Amino acid sequence: MKNLLSKMLTKKQCQDLAQSKKEGFRLTKSFLLSPVKILSPALKLDLNSEMNVIEKMDYERCDIWLNIDSKTEYKVRINSCKKEPDTVQWIENFLQPGDVFYDIGANVGVYSFVAAKFLKDQVQVYAFEPAFMNFSQLCKNIHLNKCQDNIIPLQIALSDKTTLDSFNYSSLIVGRAQNTLGEAIDEQGKTFKPVLKQYILSYQIDDLIANFGLLVPNHLKIDVDGIEFLVLKGAAQTLANPLVRSIIVELSEGEREQEVTNYLLDKGFKLHSKHPRITPGLFNYIFQRQPAS
Repeated sequence: MKNLLSKMLTKKQCQDLAQSKKEGFRLTKSFLLSPVKILSPALKLDLNSEMNVIEKMDYERCDIWLNIDSKTEYKVRINSCKKEPDTVQWIENFLQPGDVFYDIGANVGVYSFVAAKFLKDQVQVYAFEPAFMNFSQLCKNIHLNKCQDNIIPLQIALSDKTTLDSFNYSSLIVGRAQNTLGEAIDEQGKTFKPVLKQYILSYQIDDLIANFGLLVPNHLKIDVDGIEFLVLKGAAQTLANPLVRSIIVELSEGEREQEVTNYLLDKGFKLHSKHPRITPGLFNYIFQRQPAS
C-alpha cells in the first residue's frame, strides 16, 4: 500500500500523510480524491467508465434497477415507492394489461418502470421528460431494465400550447425536479432564479396525438411542478375521449385544486382520492371517469 501511494501521490502529499498518521490519521473526501486529480485525462476516463453504480429500487413485487449518478437518485429515486405509495397503488389498482400510460414528468423513469414491470410489459408507456440530464438517465434505465419495447421516452414538454418555449432548470443534478416551463415559478407559486434556461419543444397533448399518431392514453400521471393545469388544458379533446379512465396529478391545495377539479368534472371525471406529499400543502389527486348516465 505504501509503494502504491508513493506512486500516486506527490512528495508533499506523502509528507502530509505521514504527518497526519502521527497526529491521528483521519481520511477525508478531499484526501481520497487528491490522487485522482493528478491522473491524466485518459486514465480519469478509464476510471470513470469502471465506476457505474446500479441500485435496486424499493419495489417489492418486481426487480427494478436504476443507474445512480447523484445523491438525489440514491436517496430519493430508489425509494420512490416509499415516497409515493399512493402512486404505486394507483398503478396497481387502475392500470390493466393492454392499457396506454402517459408518465408526464417522468424524471429518471421510476413509475414508468413500476407500470411496465407490474403489468409484465403488457402496457404501452410514453415517458415525457424535458430535462436533458434526467432524460439521458431515463434512456439508460430503460436499457438497463430491458423495457425498450414498451416504454417510449420523449424529450419534450407538455402544456396548453404547441410552441418553442423557455425551460427553467432549478438544478442540473441528475434526478432533481422543480424545473419549469415558461416562467421560473415553482409548484408553490414562488419565483426562483434558474441555473440554466433552454428553449425546448412544448406540445399540446391533443396536437401530439393528432400529428404523430400517439395512442390515446387510458391513464395519465402529471407531475410537472406548477403547470399541471396547462397540461390538462392542452388535452381537452383527449380527455373527452372515453378511453381515458383515470388521472393522477400533483397539485397544491387551494385555488389550483378547485380549478383542476372543476375542469375535470366538466370532462366527465370525479375526484376519487387525495394523498399528501412530503412537501407541506402538496397532494396527489386521483380522478376517475364517471360512468356514462
